[in-house]
Amino acid sequence: SSATCTPGPPTHLHCLLRYLDSPATTLKSVNKYSPYLNSPSSSVRNLSASMTRIQDQLSLPAENPPPVSTPSPATSGAVSFCEPKVPTPDKYDGDLGKCRSFLMQCGLVFDLQPNSYATDKARIAFVIELLRGRALDWASALWERQDICLASYQEFTAEMRKLFDHPVRGRDAANRLFSLQQGARSVADFVIEFRTLAVESEWNEKSLQTAFYQGLSEQLKDELISYPEPSDLDSLIALSIRVDNRIRERRREKRWGSSNQSRSLLPSKAENRPGKANHSSPHEMKEEFLPSDPEPMQVGRHGLTTEERQRRRETNSCLYCGNSGHYISTCPQRPLNGPAR
Repeated sequence: SSATCTPGPPTHLHCLLRYLDSPATTLKSVNKYSPYLNSPSSSVRNLSASMTRIQDQLSLPAENPPPVSTPSPATSGAVSFCEPKVPTPDKYDGDLGKCRSFLMQCGLVFDLQPNSYATDKARIAFVIELLRGRALDWASALWERQDICLASYQEFTAEMRKLFDHPVRGRDAANRLFSLQQGARSVADFVIEFRTLAVESEWNEKSLQTAFYQGLSEQLKDELISYPEPSDLDSLIALSIRVDNRIRERRREKRWGSSNQSRSLLPSKAENRPGKANHSSPHEMKEEFLPSDPEPMQVGRHGLTTEERQRRRETNSCLYCGNSGHYISTCPQRPLNGPAR
């Protein structure tokens, strides 16, 4: 007899073929397994319908969207940008050589604080507030007649430069640079003026190096001989400043040593303090620090005897002229203090 298969889904192909021996058996088998054959397609249809419902829900707009809070311009600006604090430029009094630097400092303030000085009027007012002297007189005249240049910061500064911006430039700077001398000032001070004129002169490196060396003091030139010759201007300036500082420090040491030596030659307070056993009379104290001089009244004759000297000391008389009322240090008849009588 042929083998039979237990009812259930067709797990193997050869089991299915055995049921196809007769039409009746075939029809019965198809009806029997039709629920299993149709289940995959129905599952796919159910899944497709679910996906369609989900897509429809996602495409619909929200009924009550949450409100979105937008920051106010003042709040957002304060958080996103904070202007730095900038020092106020120095007052300008109309110096012809400082106009350009003054306007440059004002321009830095405007660049770092654009919100505070966003308009031309604000910038012009800031500049006028810093003017003094003849520069303020000029701006006051423009303000009184409401000159057209007050409407534009560029025009205002252009007029200001025409009047006050006249620094030493070009040939004038070259002439001053050629005759510039260090003098008694330090090399560091000399370099500041030299560098300023060098920018305006437009000289090359070698010319500037020669001009700088020629402007140094003679003593410093003598000191620089013992050093190797610098190869460029920066090296020459650095070496000159270093040597000049050493020379000036040595001068201070010499002055300090000489002042200490002078103080050591003076009598100490302990020697002149009363109560000491070794104290001198007024005559002896005066004579101790006097320069060597001829004996009193010995010009053309012998000096005083021991008895006469002792008598004058006891009577507080002058050891030179013999009169009372003064000592030998202030005697009017001594040639050192006055003409001899």
